[in-house]
Amino acid sequence: MKKIFIYIWSLWEFIFAKLNRIHTVGGDDSEIRIAIKKYKGEKLLLNDGTVLNNGDKFGELHLNNNALTQITSSSSSPIAVGIIALKRFKKSIKALKTYIDEHHEFDDVNVFMGYTLFNEGVEMLGFEVRDIKSPLEKFIVTHYEMLLLAIFHPDGFKRLQDNKFTSKMVLITRNTINSRY
Repeated sequence: MKKIFIYIWSLWEFIFAKLNRIHTVGGDDSEIRIAIKKYKGEKLLLNDGTVLNNGDKFGELHLNNNALTQITSSSSSPIAVGIIALKRFKKSIKALKTYIDEHHEFDDVNVFMGYTLFNEGVEMLGFEVRDIKSPLEKFIVTHYEMLLLAIFHPDGFKRLQDNKFTSKMVLITRNTINSRY
């Protein structure tokens, strides 16, 4: 039954990615996918001084659930999975740097942002982690991502038990990417 859910969800993600012009960065096994969007919201001031204003373009980051499935099934130890994930994400950010340098539609994109349950430790990669301000948006994103985790994680819904997951906004600037990678 779980394989059917994964197949259906993967098909939906493929269609969604085509409709929203989401591109995989660094090959099919990369953890990062990206699209260009227009920011709608209050002005954001990031730690390095970069500002994201309403109407500015930004890089919307998405996680590749198939790649995440490979990571989470690589070990039963949460610590080992975390170490593997951080190494792979570091490699993916290097691929992101190459991608945005080679694709000129990103020339005026200075902020890259996404939502994720997997926000612990990403500061080591140069990301800033912020709360999602809208309670409704936070509720929807958190429960959507918990459903994805239940579908794609080898332990399924068991993984959700006894855990208090909350999605957060993660952001990284072009300046941080260029200086660190």
